[in-house]
Amino acid sequence: MPLISRGIVLAVLALGAASGRALAQAHDPRAEIFVRRGCTECHAITAFHVKATHDVGPDLTLAYGDVVNRYGVSLEAFLYEPRGLMRMMLASHLQLPSVDRDSMILILGALYKVRRAELDSTPPP
Repeated sequence: MPLISRGIVLAVLALGAASGRALAQAHDPRAEIFVRRGCTECHAITAFHVKATHDVGPDLTLAYGDVVNRYGVSLEAFLYEPRGLMRMMLASHLQLPSVDRDSMILILGALYKVRRAELDSTPPP
């Protein structure tokens, strides 16, 4: 196979693999908005079986409660006026319309309640 053709084939395979990962990550419909908006570049959502591309941010599964513990504000307040690194990310790299922020807050709030109920109902070892 000529070198140029082989390079094209490898590039197409790489693109297919990348898009396949994105589709596999988004199989839970609740995860789709996070994948589409780029959250999963840095954040996993283990409850939805979504792995982060770079895994540098906290898992969003418990973000609804975690933000309160870390920053002392609700997730809603944090997403509308972020602190720390997220302030820079949301200002410069991620453009989140209000409707998407509100959807994410609802999804993560419901997820948090389910996960907390699961944790609370599990007897200690």
